[in-house]
Amino acid sequence: MNVQVLSFGLTAYSLQVALLLGVGLLLPSLIRLHLPRLRLVYWQGLLLGILLLPLLQPRPRAVAGFAAEIWSGGGWLGRIAAPTLLSASGRSPFPWLLLMLALGVAGRLAWLLLGLATLRSWSREAAPAELPAAVAAVQSRAGARARFLVSDRVAGPVTFGWRRATVLLPSTFTALPPAAQRSVVCHELLHVRRGDWLAALGEEAVRALLWFHPAVWMLLSRLALSREQVVDGEVVRLTGARRAYLEALRAFALQPGRAAVPGLPFFHHRGHLRERVAQLSKEVSMSRSRIALLITTCAGVLALTAFLGASSFPLLGSAEAGGKPVKVGGDVKAPKGVSTPAPAYPEAAKTSKAEGTTVLDCVIDEQGKVTQAKVSKSSGNADLDKSATDTVKTWTFQPATLKGKPVAVSYTLTINFTLDDKDKKKE
Repeated sequence: MNVQVLSFGLTAYSLQVALLLGVGLLLPSLIRLHLPRLRLVYWQGLLLGILLLPLLQPRPRAVAGFAAEIWSGGGWLGRIAAPTLLSASGRSPFPWLLLMLALGVAGRLAWLLLGLATLRSWSREAAPAELPAAVAAVQSRAGARARFLVSDRVAGPVTFGWRRATVLLPSTFTALPPAAQRSVVCHELLHVRRGDWLAALGEEAVRALLWFHPAVWMLLSRLALSREQVVDGEVVRLTGARRAYLEALRAFALQPGRAAVPGLPFFHHRGHLRERVAQLSKEVSMSRSRIALLITTCAGVLALTAFLGASSFPLLGSAEAGGKPVKVGGDVKAPKGVSTPAPAYPEAAKTSKAEGTTVLDCVIDEQGKVTQAKVSKSSGNADLDKSATDTVKTWTFQPATLKGKPVAVSYTLTINFTLDDKDKKKE
């Protein structure tokens, strides 16, 4: 894929994501979506939505008018971006931009791998946890099993692993009351049962791919918090020890910071602990009718936002939005010449009395500039063909239009080279 085309598409996708998340992150607060389980589903759906955005674009014809105006220079974004996005000068910064993005992705993935290696190292250094019988019995109630270790490296419990889950407990865990210990163990085992480790790794992979987008970081933070709040609620339901569990969370929140896990920011977020405590301190309930109304409202608003984003900032893939040039005909009106100086007649061609017609296959962009010119039929003289090609690339046109909006077109230009009588008579 052309670098400019790829850069154009990434820019449009980033703007679509920004618009969708800008609305999506505010919506739960505006409609008072306070139920943690519902919020978790909402954040997960929003994350899925931004990943599927490239596949959920409106048909090109449906957005051609608006898209052409935005990207071709008829709108504010076009006026700002067009000189760079659509320039044929070869000085576009996009190759460097793509390199920077790729290096950022590679760096984030390397940071994530370093975090996984760090967890493995810490687990080797940790000592087996000696859990009281009452605490160990929580495994059957939670429906999951894990290996529990005690580590001085962590300030709060850290659960990782899929087939063989491991839980690193802070050294302060043993100082907690038995009821609080049971609640903490139950919490980590519920994460194991739910498979949250794999979900968290997937989210961190998304963070790596879209590392440059601050709204994505905000979404992933909200998603991680809601997941913890859902598990918190389930812990209280299973153990019935709300007060003891709150004391445990407060104890972890007050612990001095210890070494962070590289690349794994979803573990032990101090700000999240405060919000989790606040959530557990209040009862939240919603009727089924209100839940149905909120789901319908959210789905409608987000669908409309996604459509507006795709219409305003279309991805490449259609000629109308700046992709492959279309052919003149039907609704596509031909470009009109604005500055078309005649090509110079090469002296070597005059000397050899060469004449002929050069036919060029050209691309005229939405700005009326000739971005490509290739000889499809030679005049029979290389000097004449070169003069025709070089000159045509300097021509400017009133752009071709589709339903009144500028579009890039494929266009054939014919240049005739004919000597006048004075040059023909020269010996």
